[in-house]
This record gives sequence, structure tokens and C-alpha cells, in this order.
Amino acid sequence: MTRRRYLLVVIAVVLIAIGVFSSENVTRLDFTSWGRDMWQRPADVVAALDIERGQRVADLGAGKGYFIPHLKDAAGPGGVVFAVEVEADKTAALEKRFSDASVQVVLGDYGDPKLPDRSVDLVLLVNTYHHIEDRTAYFAKLKSDLAPGGRVAIVELDRELSGLLALFFPEDHASTLANVREEMRAAGYRERKLHDFLPIQFVVEFVPE
Repeated sequence: MTRRRYLLVVIAVVLIAIGVFSSENVTRLDFTSWGRDMWQRPADVVAALDIERGQRVADLGAGKGYFIPHLKDAAGPGGVVFAVEVEADKTAALEKRFSDASVQVVLGDYGDPKLPDRSVDLVLLVNTYHHIEDRTAYFAKLKSDLAPGGRVAIVELDRELSGLLALFFPEDHASTLANVREEMRAAGYRERKLHDFLPIQFVVEFVPE
């Protein structure tokens, strides 16, 4: 066992001992990675979403572009990734980092991501859902941006996780799966698929009714 892998195992045991993770959730960590990759598992998230070559994918709340390389690889040649942020300094940083035509940086606003109508095959929100204020109205409007067969995938911290996890993530930066389901149903969506493989988040897909 390498020194790094040994250290990760020790950390996992400590996390179980102090109640941050259950033993089941620790098995969902990626021990080949470090930092955010260890618990976020971006490559696995993107793989689970079955993005096809040439599709158009939007990353709402793209931040510094953490997921964009994975989304670019999945969409492949001819595909497009829309990196959406609502602050000009963030979009400027994204444009500087991603200069090729396969990534289109979009300055949206809090009520509208400003995506092209009827064009997006997958809208991905990672740790962003809770930031949207009027979610029912927002996602109802978002339906007009989806291509036929388009989906919305929400990756969100699960508020119902127990233990000391709440010390690391503020309560208002999490959601319950039940609330997400209720709000998306009110916006005119039905649940397509739930992915249950991340240690502290749920991944759930929706399609318009």
C-alpha cells in the first residue's frame, strides 16, 4: 500500500469514528483521488449521466469550471458545453481558462440562465440548486431551453445526512431529496432516475412532463 493510500484509509477510519461518515458512505469515497475529487467523483457523475457524443450540455453554476473538462470529454467532437455563471468576474475567468469553441461561457441571471431555446440536451447543476430562489418558476422557464428528450440533473448535498457532517456544510447549502422532487414536480417535471453512489450527495435526473 502506498503512503498516500494508507493516509486516505486512516482518514476514512477517523471519519467513521467521529461520525462524519457511516461505513457505507466511506466505501463510496474515491480512494484513488484527493481533495474534492475524493467525494465528488466528477468522472463517475458524468459517466452515470450517459452523455452522448455531439450533445449540448449546460453546467449551471459552473464556478471555476471543475466539471467542464469531464463534460467536454463526454460530449466529444461536435459537442458543446455551456458554462453558465451570473457574475461577470466568474464568466471572465471561465473564458480565460476555456478558449476553445466547444465551451461557450454564458452570463446568465438569477431568473434565467440565458441558454439557447430548445437546444440543450442536459442541464447539470452541481451544488447550485439551493442557490436558486424561486425554483418552481425558474425550472418551469428552463423547460423552453431543453431540446426534445432533454434532461435536468441535480447533484446536491443531502441535508438528511447525519453525524458531524453539518459542521462542514452550512444547512442552507443543502436540500432534501423529498423537497427537490416536490419542487421539480410543481415546475412540470417527472423523475427519470436517481443515482445513489456519492457519499454525501444525491444525483437525480428529471425530464419535462
